Amino acid sequence: MDVSSKPYSVIRIAINYIRYYLTSDTRHDVHSPLVYSFIDHVLKPAYPIHLPMAELKRKELRASEQYISFIDYGKQGVITQKSIATMAKNSLKSKKYARVLASAVRYYQAKQTLELGTSLGITSAYLASASSSSLVTMEGDPQVAAIAKQLWEQLGLHNIKCIIGNFDNTLTELGDTQFDIIYVDGNHHYAPTIRYFEQLQHNAKVDTLFIFDDIHYSPAMEQAWQQIKSSDKCGVSIDLFFLGFVFCRPVLQKQHFVLRF
Repeated sequence: MDVSSKPYSVIRIAINYIRYYLTSDTRHDVHSPLVYSFIDHVLKPAYPIHLPMAELKRKELRASEQYISFIDYGKQGVITQKSIATMAKNSLKSKKYARVLASAVRYYQAKQTLELGTSLGITSAYLASASSSSLVTMEGDPQVAAIAKQLWEQLGLHNIKCIIGNFDNTLTELGDTQFDIIYVDGNHHYAPTIRYFEQLQHNAKVDTLFIFDDIHYSPAMEQAWQQIKSSDKCGVSIDLFFLGFVFCRPVLQKQHFVLRF
């Protein structure tokens, strides 16, 4: 039976997060070299990563009075009036977790990164902050993409390519490009999330790292996360509550970790 895609309430998420925090593991609780490495070389080094200009732009977006006609493909392409400030407050990854994404790109030396769900471009800026990497990011709405592109130009980021349109139509534009890291942050429903994971196997290497956003956002996203981490394509999975990491290396023994962060 299908479960609801309606997001949990703020109170429910807070309760779930407290439960996660109290029951999650620390470095001393795990016995996996891969997870040790993840904690020591991705999570710990994330804290010193600073992108002050990106954070200044985040602040400006949160104070914006602009409204746009937004195409929401997660709601069958419905067009709604949206406040840029509201989008900046609700859709952008927080600095804490954006740093983790940047840290993962750096530690795993990703040359090619893919992002599904550009939004206003702040998270993209973190993903593209390593000068040795390039980012392909996909956004459904052209007005949102235009704001993101302007932001990257102001930040001096020229290693980002943005593909605009419904993911169901634009994923084919990736062709045979292989990515080192694939970050999925768009259309928070069960069926599309599973479909993207399956379809993007074509663009994954043997050791590609998949990262899923908002894995505890709704019953539907939790169901998708359960299916992904139990997939035979998944070796080791790591749950940080707001982010889920999937290591698709065939040599790995299937294990799941919930880490405190």
